[in-house]
Amino acid sequence: MLYFSSMPSKLYLLLILLLAMSCQEPPGPVADNRVNDYALYDSSGGFHRFSRYNNKKALVLFVQGNGCPIVRNYLSDLKEIVDTYRPKDVEFFMVNSNVQDISETVQLEVESYGIEIPVLMDQYQILADKLDIHITAEVIILHPVTREILYRGPVSDRLDYEVQKDQASKNYLKEALDGILQGKEVSSMPKAVKGCKVTRRTKFERNDSLNYTDDIAPILQDYCVRCHREGGMAPWAMTDYQTIVGWSDMMEQVLLSRRMPPWKADPKIGHFSNSFAMPDDARRKVLNWINNGLEAGIGDDPLINASAAEEGWSMGEPDKIIQLKQEELPATGVIPYRYQTVVLKDTVDRWVSAIDVKPGNAQVVHHIVIVNEAVKREESIVNRDFLPWNDDFLAISTGAGTLNKFPEDTGIFLPKNSTWSIQIHYTPIGKPEKDETAIGIYYHQTPPQREYLSLSPTRRDIIIPPYSDEVQWTARDTVRKDILIHALGPHMHYRGKRARFEVIRPDGITETVVSIPDYDFNWQFKYELASPMLVPKGSVLQFTGVYDNTYQNPLNPDPSKKVAFGLQSLDEMLIGFMNYTLVDKDTLTIN
Repeated sequence: MLYFSSMPSKLYLLLILLLAMSCQEPPGPVADNRVNDYALYDSSGGFHRFSRYNNKKALVLFVQGNGCPIVRNYLSDLKEIVDTYRPKDVEFFMVNSNVQDISETVQLEVESYGIEIPVLMDQYQILADKLDIHITAEVIILHPVTREILYRGPVSDRLDYEVQKDQASKNYLKEALDGILQGKEVSSMPKAVKGCKVTRRTKFERNDSLNYTDDIAPILQDYCVRCHREGGMAPWAMTDYQTIVGWSDMMEQVLLSRRMPPWKADPKIGHFSNSFAMPDDARRKVLNWINNGLEAGIGDDPLINASAAEEGWSMGEPDKIIQLKQEELPATGVIPYRYQTVVLKDTVDRWVSAIDVKPGNAQVVHHIVIVNEAVKREESIVNRDFLPWNDDFLAISTGAGTLNKFPEDTGIFLPKNSTWSIQIHYTPIGKPEKDETAIGIYYHQTPPQREYLSLSPTRRDIIIPPYSDEVQWTARDTVRKDILIHALGPHMHYRGKRARFEVIRPDGITETVVSIPDYDFNWQFKYELASPMLVPKGSVLQFTGVYDNTYQNPLNPDPSKKVAFGLQSLDEMLIGFMNYTLVDKDTLTIN
């Protein structure tokens, strides 16, 4: 038996609090079928998928529009409501569906009026179509799991056109939230919203003219067929009109949630030569076609030949082909990395212009990293020790990017009799599989002007506590020479949530090279810059990763575990793979 009578009151209260906390149930998973799982960028470049907030009590959307006086006058009311209900597990967003507003001008409005709620950008009105948005200053409350509408209407009756009261007599939003938090159904939804009309794209679009042959198949060819082909990495092939119709409802779901196409870089930051990001106007066309009759069109089916299985090599027959040993894979489970070693047996030194990786079974090969054990540079352009596998990789191959073609007049030096170590990461697909990957090497006929080098800012002391979110770690390297950055490959594991690679110049100016606001372990690419970035010596290369070790991260194998650095997928990593060249070719040295 415990006696507290002689304890100081503060100590007594602390002990009671600790006992209460120790009895709390740990968080559990939320059943979510991902229907209506809308996903949008906000005006600052953040990314929000609604299912990530399914542990909340409600999702509140306030329709914002630049220049709308009623929206601006409601901001103080809304801030008070956010301060009251956010601690009660209510999540708040604004959404801007105006065709005339872009993220840059919305962000200026955010900063000018001190808006603290993320403003979701819906300029192409994909969300507006689904939620029937027609006016600003309207509030829409969604169920956090089903995303069904629980309430829509005004914040209160305080504002009218060119008129406002000191105090509202009806606080509709507060009443609705109080009822939802008490488990009650919202009894009435006032429809008399005062705001600024949202001009809808449907007024000047001809959705009934969209057809598969002329409008939709070309979009699918540009952004989808690279994976959805016979023998490709996707689970089904886009072979013809009838197949597309059969999958159209599923296509709508993954387009709304932005799970597909899986290009992850923020479209507002940087230009990449290998991008297959689907622009929102194309995404809108496909969604409108799906919801307006799936018109076939006239003429031959453009996808019949486009989705045929790929044969041969990307750049023609390689100068040398390495055939890896067959790997046998289980039907399910986490497969530890497989490693193979290959001795090339070349009798002379060579320069490599490209490396193409050809998976024998594209559905199970997640990524491949190739390093040359013969190359270990003693002199580094950064003030730290050389990191094997991080600072000496030759090529990184991912499912949608297997060709590593080095920039013109650059190449990788390959000493004679080099030994390559090859790391292969496989993912099971539900039945036993086999894979025999081949690697094609293309040589320069004469030495290039510059050597194509690799470097990777890395942290190996990371810790992600159980049930934690927004855990941030940063890796930094300071370069001692002028370099050109050509490509970047952010790398984390299952808990990775978002990533950003930045350059901090000696004058203190910070420039973001690539931002991945929706990081997904399943889709890791090398982002190849359309034009190389000059980085002067003394600059800091900064790679930041944010981790989500909660049940709201659908990839998380076990949120109850503390996670640290490790080689396997169940562990974590923070590596900013980077390819660069030295600016002055006279400084090129082979060690």
